[in-house]
Amino acid sequence: MNQTIDNCLANAQAYWDDKVRASDSNPERVEQSQRTQKMRFEAFVLNHDLSGRSLLDVGCGVGDLLNHLQRREIDCEYDGFDISPEMVKLCREKFPGIRFESGNFLDWNPGKSFDYTIAVGIHNIKLDGAREVLERVTRKQFELSRIAAHVSLLTDRYAGFAPHILAWRVEEVLSMALEITPYVVLRHDYLPNDFSITLYREPLIDTGRNLRLD
Repeated sequence: MNQTIDNCLANAQAYWDDKVRASDSNPERVEQSQRTQKMRFEAFVLNHDLSGRSLLDVGCGVGDLLNHLQRREIDCEYDGFDISPEMVKLCREKFPGIRFESGNFLDWNPGKSFDYTIAVGIHNIKLDGAREVLERVTRKQFELSRIAAHVSLLTDRYAGFAPHILAWRVEEVLSMALEITPYVVLRHDYLPNDFSITLYREPLIDTGRNLRLD
């Protein structure tokens, strides 16, 4: 791994560790409002059948996605990973018995693959090397995914972000995803400041459960 990526990840860990220590509420710790965070979760959950599936939450923060899945009574095999040991400490206290790990995701070996991987809001801070980290992390997500890897990002179509916030050019992210797999779904319709991209192993037309092709 090159020095730029090492520095980017180290700075990201320091940033999120500091957010945990300095914040009094979970939304503050992950820099997302409850409503927009849940909209990001719903944009994924409503379009994917997670029941009985395995899911890796990359950048799990304080476990808000797991809490959302439990409130929806979605029974899936959940694993959480975060670059911040402080975040993971809170998760382990809140969700005993659930696997949470911390460290450098690019070097991490979970010892298994997952049906889905998801990363919500982990690439939203301006850091040197962020573009390369986005691609490397997304490729790693896809490598670990049997069905799909999902990423939510902030869009450059929205004006009004704080100076330290990183908004992404949608066309650039789409091009990056298509270099990984030809089976890509981009959604830019669920929030004014956000978009998601989902990278699939297979074309959806061949895997849909309720197709009528006669």
